[in-house]
Amino acid sequence: LRAPFYKLLNYKSNYQYDCPICGYSGPFIDKKDRLRAKCPKCGELERARLAMLVLSQIYDDKKASGTDVLHVSPENFLRKMFTKKFKSYVSSDLYREDVDHQFDIQNIPYSDQSFDLVFASHVLEYVKNDRQAIKEIKRVLRPGGLAFLPVPMLHEKTIDFEERPPNKRIIRETGVDYFDRYREVFTEVKVHDPSSFNEKYNLTIDMEDDSSSKKR
Repeated sequence: LRAPFYKLLNYKSNYQYDCPICGYSGPFIDKKDRLRAKCPKCGELERARLAMLVLSQIYDDKKASGTDVLHVSPENFLRKMFTKKFKSYVSSDLYREDVDHQFDIQNIPYSDQSFDLVFASHVLEYVKNDRQAIKEIKRVLRPGGLAFLPVPMLHEKTIDFEERPPNKRIIRETGVDYFDRYREVFTEVKVHDPSSFNEKYNLTIDMEDDSSSKKR
């Protein structure tokens, strides 16, 4: 019920967007200091909408029906889509109990060439030996398989910490150069960012400060 009420109360808003996940059209909700970040119907945020757009661009129903998926640290909306449309689906996480298999992504307990798609969004910034994790992902992919490995863009250059800082959950702050680590393992790396898609999906994170709005 939240979406129609929010849409009605904000019908005069100059900011109208489309959600590719649930099909909602209208104003979005602020998420703390992120302006218009959240879809009021499905509750998903910018990175989720970007993921859905990229996956929809690559996988039609026919290709999806022949694709075996490994989903690390699963998002619920993607779990539903993968389960419904794709050939087979395995969810995994190191700590969560609502998954099919608990394991460390640095040591994936599956044989070589087990999956056609590995999806791990905003995972590698938490992994101590991320290069080993990337190699493991490549190992379990079949020839022609795809790995989707989004990370947050926080800097121009990635900062690796020796130990996890006491005030952070992540062990590195990833930057634009982080994709070079993918290129060490994969023969082809393609980067998708908000500029690849229509602004109507509101994929850019708008941050508000005391004087103006910032985008990143």
